[in-house]
Amino acid sequence: MEELIEEAKLNIKQKPQYKDDVFLTLCSLNLLNAAIKMKKYQNGLSYGFIKPSVSKLVEFCITHKDDKLTEELYYSQTERCMYIRSFGFQFSFHNITITENIKRFIESELNVPVTWDRIRLQAIAKELFILAKKLKDKTISDAEITEYHHTLKRNITITARLDWIIDDL
Repeated sequence: MEELIEEAKLNIKQKPQYKDDVFLTLCSLNLLNAAIKMKKYQNGLSYGFIKPSVSKLVEFCITHKDDKLTEELYYSQTERCMYIRSFGFQFSFHNITITENIKRFIESELNVPVTWDRIRLQAIAKELFILAKKLKDKTISDAEITEYHHTLKRNITITARLDWIIDDL
């Protein structure tokens, strides 16, 4: 895991150019966000490194909106949370740094409210990071990423239904 964390740190310093770069950066940020919550990795990470990196990526996506690097960008002021959808996956980052560009976006008609998918991506951060690397290396296709997302959503729906059935027993 240490090697993946170091790789993720390097990834978020790179300027994305394509949709798969943005996905890799999001998966890198997600991995770092998950790792910082683990005592074992806290010494080498800080929110002061992660949160501004999220803001930098958001600013890039805002200023390159015509390139369609993300499927969705929304900042909820009440939740203090930025939602970013890429390849069907909805990433969410709380308490990011609000720059002037992000503030203008928040106040614009482009900041269209979305509902959280209720899928906690930090729980599968390592798997997503590896998928993003494979996508970047072209060892899997966009369609395979989308299929992984659909399978994940199906599994979560089945689990939720089972929880409801068990609650009714």
